[in-house]
Amino acid sequence: MMALSLSGATLGLLAWLPPATPPCGARRAHVRLQEKYEYDSKTFNPELSGLNPQANSATVDWRPEGSHGTSSRFMPVTTVSKESAPAVVCIAGVYPGVTAEQLQRPTPVPFAPAGKWNYHMLTGDAAPGGFVAIPGSPLLDMNPDTVAVVCASRSLGLEFPDNAEHEVLALIHRGDAATVDRTALDNTAFYALADAEGKVHIRWINDLPPDWRVVGRVLFTQMPFVQRPGAASGFAEMSDEFEF
Repeated sequence: MMALSLSGATLGLLAWLPPATPPCGARRAHVRLQEKYEYDSKTFNPELSGLNPQANSATVDWRPEGSHGTSSRFMPVTTVSKESAPAVVCIAGVYPGVTAEQLQRPTPVPFAPAGKWNYHMLTGDAAPGGFVAIPGSPLLDMNPDTVAVVCASRSLGLEFPDNAEHEVLALIHRGDAATVDRTALDNTAFYALADAEGKVHIRWINDLPPDWRVVGRVLFTQMPFVQRPGAASGFAEMSDEFEF
């Protein structure tokens, strides 16, 4: 067998060569993409949420019928930025003409923590109601007859990285075509539906009961920014905001 001999100069040159790199476009799969999911085809029920809801009893019962993640229906959602929150600021008057007494009269609404929001609730005959400041969007611009409903996240089937329940805002467009024409209802979309007693159900539905009516369509649901526990690990690819 012939022995391969390398001179000192050749060895020195090899030491300066860059390390071998994978072919262009080859990337290591994100850690979350490497997870393996399996389900039992004999017990899998697509009407329930999750890839294998029967494998974990904690996910079987809590998600309401017609809510986010059931039967392959997913509510449009958006998350508030983790930066400074939108602010609800009181108006004290109009200048010129505002007086010192008017300037001192309003009680400020506390500013919300970053990634959250505050709302101002009215009292008296106007209750329940109030105001909330949220990020603007072209979708809201195109649907001006939109109101917000404060919801418990689990009532809509929404989950958060910390597994806790949070307040979310369902933005309901009251001018949707289905509010005046039942045949315009889309069974893949989410609506605010009023039952015979006037109680509102926010959900998708295949067939609208004869004594129910559509009072609005869910444009999207605004979620607060909730960081995954342990996300600040020091490794960029473990961050929820990491992008390749």
